[in-house]
Amino acid sequence: MEAAPLSLTNVAGGFIGGIGLFLLGMHMLTEGLKLAAGRALEDLLGQWTSSRSRGLCTGFLITTLVQSSTAVTIATIGFVNSGLLTLRNSLWVIFGSNLGSTMNAWLVAALGFNFKIDAFALPFVGVGAVLMLVTRGARSKALGQALAGFGILFLGIDVLKDMFSGLGGHVSLEEFARPGIAGYLILVGIGTLLTVLMQTSGAVIALIITAAQGGLMSIEAACAMVIGTNIGTTSTAILAALGATANAKRVAAAHVVFNLITGLVALGLLPVLINFIEEIQQFLAQPASPAVMVAMFHSTFNLLGVALMVPLDPWLIRSLSQRFRSRQEEASQPRYLDHNVVSVPDLALRALRLELAHTQGLACEGLRLAAAPVPDEARIARRRDTLETLALAISDYIRRISTAALPATLVEALARGLRVLRYQQATSDLSQHGAALHGHATACGLEQVLFQQALSALAEACDGSKSEFSPAAMELALENTETAYATLKEALLVAGAAGHLDIRDMENRLRQGSLYRRAAEQLVKAQRHLLSLETPDAHPLPDDRLEAIPG
Repeated sequence: MEAAPLSLTNVAGGFIGGIGLFLLGMHMLTEGLKLAAGRALEDLLGQWTSSRSRGLCTGFLITTLVQSSTAVTIATIGFVNSGLLTLRNSLWVIFGSNLGSTMNAWLVAALGFNFKIDAFALPFVGVGAVLMLVTRGARSKALGQALAGFGILFLGIDVLKDMFSGLGGHVSLEEFARPGIAGYLILVGIGTLLTVLMQTSGAVIALIITAAQGGLMSIEAACAMVIGTNIGTTSTAILAALGATANAKRVAAAHVVFNLITGLVALGLLPVLINFIEEIQQFLAQPASPAVMVAMFHSTFNLLGVALMVPLDPWLIRSLSQRFRSRQEEASQPRYLDHNVVSVPDLALRALRLELAHTQGLACEGLRLAAAPVPDEARIARRRDTLETLALAISDYIRRISTAALPATLVEALARGLRVLRYQQATSDLSQHGAALHGHATACGLEQVLFQQALSALAEACDGSKSEFSPAAMELALENTETAYATLKEALLVAGAAGHLDIRDMENRLRQGSLYRRAAEQLVKAQRHLLSLETPDAHPLPDDRLEAIPG
């Protein structure tokens, strides 16, 4: 492509046109590859991240394939948001994605200056256009879009290369840069700002490489701007994490931390890294092309960043886990389960008793909320979700204890602990199901109010997490609840038979009352077994009527 005469109009037109072609080509390439791959990339991201090394390789591979670290970052945050990826594994996908983004610089450096770009790029545009316009399959059209985008991307590089090579003999950006570290910081800021504005580091790096190759800036200045592009990519992750779960915000924060630490280290070691790259090129007997040097620098300092993250990984996970904690997540964390005392069964059993008293409080609160005149279904659901999360942690804790050689009394105590947990979960489920029936029936008088008051009192009396708990008060509350339920049931049947209450409404109220009664029974069973855990060789308080009910 013949260079146009140098003028302000030609420079502005070449700059805007070249960037526009590059952005258009990058968009077509990325979207086409994602569509052509279908769900394969999502499956790869979701399944092949079980360790740090596999997460790193997966992030690198997918980013290299789709040529967009932004797409991989957003997808990773989405997977964490939905619970398909753990925080630890997702971090290494992000780190691998940063490393994979360096392949874009190599693509520009290796192909953009070593071939006659017209002859190289135009066939891709032609073949891609034919596939897009002639074929019918969605995959083949997407492949055509990717091929056409690949060609257009290099046509944009060709425009930028010609524009900068013509400008290089007349202007040097070095004249506008301040010397020393202050000048480097300004260049880092420019690279960051351009990346935030364009929302793609690939286009900015292509611009930097072509400017360096055209003689507009030194290798040091180009490398400083490349550091800025790495920092600028964090803006997308921050935006994607707004309104997301706590873990998704932690992933975005890890992305920011990684790029800031990597950028600071690269800036501090800038002369050293450039000398190191020059030594490598001399050893390989390769000419010190500015484009290749910038690409090598980009890969080198990202590799250095990944190496730094290996020892920092435990600290980073621990620090992030203590931040962005939602109220719900705080409640879902075990309060007493200490894995350091698992090897001491008596201490472990005490921690288990305390945690089960905590979950007993959640089950009691769920029943109290359900017994309110207008049940708060959202709060009941949150209590249930919290209890289910804690139940997983408690079950895992019991499994860890049971791996040791235990006396028979402790084995029996662990079995009781599991039974307590089962009763508490049943209480929570029944409370939620009963509350869901509230909108399907109307209030039916004093008997309903008395039953609700009896349920609330029973839930209060069964809350073993409170210091004023009394077994006698619990038993009295159970008797009152049974009496109130019998009275309500009789009143509902009479009202339905006399035609004072719609039969469907009567059935809904009977069903709701039955669910609440069963919830109360399960709650009392849980508290009785919880009491027996205070003395592992004791047996639960006898109650033939309750024990006969399937639990």
